[in-house]
Amino acid sequence: MAKRILVLMLALALGLGVFGSAAAKDKPIVWKMQASYPVGTAVMMHGVEWAKAIEKITNGRLKIEILPPGAMCGVKDIVNYLQKGMFDCAITYGGFYTGLIPETDLEIGLPQGHRSWDEVWDAMYNRGLGNVIQEAYKEHNIMWFPCAADCYYHFNSNFPIKSLEDLKGKKIRALGVYGKYVQKLGASPVVVPGAEMYMAMKLGTIDGAIYGASGLKDVKLMEVVKYYTLPTAAQIALSLLINRESIKKLPPDLRTIVETATPFILNDTSNRYITMCKASLAEAVNKGFTKINYLPEDEMTKMRTLVQPIWDELAAKSPRMKKGVDILKKQMKDLGRPMD
Repeated sequence: MAKRILVLMLALALGLGVFGSAAAKDKPIVWKMQASYPVGTAVMMHGVEWAKAIEKITNGRLKIEILPPGAMCGVKDIVNYLQKGMFDCAITYGGFYTGLIPETDLEIGLPQGHRSWDEVWDAMYNRGLGNVIQEAYKEHNIMWFPCAADCYYHFNSNFPIKSLEDLKGKKIRALGVYGKYVQKLGASPVVVPGAEMYMAMKLGTIDGAIYGASGLKDVKLMEVVKYYTLPTAAQIALSLLINRESIKKLPPDLRTIVETATPFILNDTSNRYITMCKASLAEAVNKGFTKINYLPEDEMTKMRTLVQPIWDELAAKSPRMKKGVDILKKQMKDLGRPMD
């Protein structure tokens, strides 16, 4: 229903109905999208559904060809290749590019920040955080749009976590800023590739992992994870990146469609992803594999105090980073979860 309403609104606003017969004579514009993960995964669902929606809304005038992972480049090189116009767009995860674009840390979800997609949307589109991140990507000739990953992103563990004391001495798989998060909470961060987590948990090489709840089903972690900790450390976000020159080359009406419709298409796919994440945790619990571990709010307050230096460290990187962190701090204060 939401997509139908969006299509009708755009048709009325842009007069799409007037070019139906003329468009049939035009050769379709074909964009290439570099996939970061295999088509069929939850991550690439964003790309697949966005491509379908854009083709439908433009009456077939703009088509997106999805290239398999590694076709043009590896995930870590997507920004470099995209800004040069080697392909037109990509679905990826900002955490791979924090060294090149520090603002991607603000995009992916800071520890003890957003707990839900509506909080992310509010920050990005109502409070100005999206403008901060967009400015950073613009310097690399890229237009950026956020989309959701897991709404549950916290400890998968083989031991219950009732307080911060339970984490001391434990080995936890965590990447990027979440390695610092684990360290601040008293555990030891360990870098383990996603494909190796199952065996690392099974063999006791690690005691737990910071990972999305969708992994309980997708990579069968429910078979080796006894406890999943809530509330979430963050609502994790992915991104759709588009080369700005590719957008400029579009006819004006198609350019308007892409820029206007994309946030709403990705809002739809984001809610689908979140539903998949919740279903994965529910299945693990219902089958008796995993128990939900709820941290009391007083422990969450302690966590926020310990994690605050990470936020301040990010803010110190540049005036733009400080502006982004300040937006997030104001939002957290408004939500009753202050970070200072």
